[in-house]
Amino acid sequence: MTHNQFDDDQLEHVLNNAPKLSDRRSKEEILNRLLADARLQDNVHLQEAIQQPIDEMSVQEQQQSTKTTKRKNRKWPILMSVAAVFALTVGVGSMFMNNNHSKLDQETAPDIAPYSTMEDAPAAKSAENHDSFLDSSIVAEHAKIMSLRTSVYEEDLTDAVVFRIGLASRDVESVPMTYVIPNERVEADFGKEKPSTLQMYKKYAPQIEEEAKGFTNYHPYQGELKEKDDKLIHVLPEKNDYDVASAPVNEYKGTLQDTFSDSEYTEVEFENADGTPYEFSQEGEQSKAMSLTGPRHFNYYLYKDQNNGAEYLSPDFRQTFSSVTEAITGMRNKNDDFYVPVVPENVTYTVQEVAEGVIVTFNDPLDFTTMDPVRATQLIEAMMLTAASFDKQLRLDNVVQESWEGFDFKNFLPKPVGPNKQYMETP
Repeated sequence: MTHNQFDDDQLEHVLNNAPKLSDRRSKEEILNRLLADARLQDNVHLQEAIQQPIDEMSVQEQQQSTKTTKRKNRKWPILMSVAAVFALTVGVGSMFMNNNHSKLDQETAPDIAPYSTMEDAPAAKSAENHDSFLDSSIVAEHAKIMSLRTSVYEEDLTDAVVFRIGLASRDVESVPMTYVIPNERVEADFGKEKPSTLQMYKKYAPQIEEEAKGFTNYHPYQGELKEKDDKLIHVLPEKNDYDVASAPVNEYKGTLQDTFSDSEYTEVEFENADGTPYEFSQEGEQSKAMSLTGPRHFNYYLYKDQNNGAEYLSPDFRQTFSSVTEAITGMRNKNDDFYVPVVPENVTYTVQEVAEGVIVTFNDPLDFTTMDPVRATQLIEAMMLTAASFDKQLRLDNVVQESWEGFDFKNFLPKPVGPNKQYMETP
């Protein structure tokens, strides 16, 4: 299969997982900032953009706003933040799409570091003419939006922090999400003092549109969550939606682990309103505190919502493993009807643990251009997340390409901060 970045499946994936960005600057402010960038003074595309009539864009926005629903209005921050970029990328767009069948291949793709999925190509000379344009921060942000990566990495947190949360799937299982929240928004919400994880949960969890993402309306939790030293205490109401069967109880505890692990809290205690320990009906005894610091050695699979088609990388019912070799080797197995292996049936490999991390060597040369680009990226990131759950970095050997989506296969790959990157919607 030709590595076509813009086929229908990929576009659907990008749109389903597109971050909801906000940018309150006017088009004039964005343009003025670009004009002030010394690197862009001689850029032909910028000069062409200056000539674009701004009124034409305004009329289109007004016409569109009268037709959109409440949900569509929420998508305008993304479009507005990219609007200025669109005019600038028209000239470069032909480099991405201009062939007889509107396809890209390895020989014609420009180098868009660090998010390129291609290797060096004859078009490199043409791309060099646009270096200053591609170096601008706003274009780099546009490239991130179009990237097939779905995990959060350290480079995403230059001016931001993460907010983790487990969302409840319709299959009664927690799926971990990693929200990237700009520092300036956190400061606007909490002031100069760093908020606790519980404070962030109480502020941001109610703002998440869970059903729109394919999940049940679960957060914030019923009852009261409070801090006591390095512990969390969940005061549960006598009647709640968690303690009705074993599956909902496991889902409830899974969402707590996905939300509050890797935080300042060591455990969660469950209490009644009178302060006595809560007794889960399925356990038949007073509950014990649940640890938030224990090992979380998972392997990652593909979870797909059957209603809206959104896809996420998630542990398979939180099954744990004693070694990273066992976890990665087991990623080829299909264990149930809810989680799909990211490794194709015809792909085999060996796993070796070394001092620097873990090395996966494919038995036959693996050519990612023969796979759907989305599926190829999911395979890479699922293995990276699995290795990261053991606090290890991953290296892939016997791959035809030297790089893919900015991942350099000549070296160990970075450890993801968390799976399923999301952006908090503008309140």
